[in-house]
Amino acid sequence: MRLSIVTLGHVHNEDIEKLTAHYEHLEQLVLDIAPRDPLAKHRAELNRAIDAASTDWILIIRERETIDEALAAEIAKVMADGKARGFRIRSVPYYAGQPLYLTRDDGEVRLFHRRSYMRYAGKGEWEELTIQGTVVRLASALRSLTFATPEEHRQHLAERGTAHSYPRRVLVFLGYALGARVRDANTLRYLWIEAAYTLPRP
Repeated sequence: MRLSIVTLGHVHNEDIEKLTAHYEHLEQLVLDIAPRDPLAKHRAELNRAIDAASTDWILIIRERETIDEALAAEIAKVMADGKARGFRIRSVPYYAGQPLYLTRDDGEVRLFHRRSYMRYAGKGEWEELTIQGTVVRLASALRSLTFATPEEHRQHLAERGTAHSYPRRVLVFLGYALGARVRDANTLRYLWIEAAYTLPRP
């Protein structure tokens, strides 16, 4: 099987190496855009990358996302089965080696057959990729890496943000925790550190 991978930002070879066992040919097409931008903001660049691909199937990956063996095997299986023309894939954030439980993520279209991609849908305007035919969600998910350690997280915020007073931090944290509605210790630790600083708006 053959697969073209469109990468948003810089994706390392080790992030996608689990795919190599399943394909005779992999090619990578790099889009030099902000990795977390909505795809709808860069439709022209995406169209050019899809036109340049040499395979029928396209996979989109963002910087700091990785593919594990379960996802690699599922991608290969659904491509071989050919029962759908597009697939949503969730991207689960990982913090200090564990998943974060912040928001519900139904995934976005990341894998599709290029002949089913509707580049002119919505008269050139859309919020996400439009695929003609059946679109389903994969069971496996991408891993989106945030910070390897809490110390790295604190340093990142301290270098870029403005520290809150302790009472302000507690109020911000309570707002975050109530919004997330989780009891996971790793997620609450992440939110507590986030609540310590205000970052400038982009």
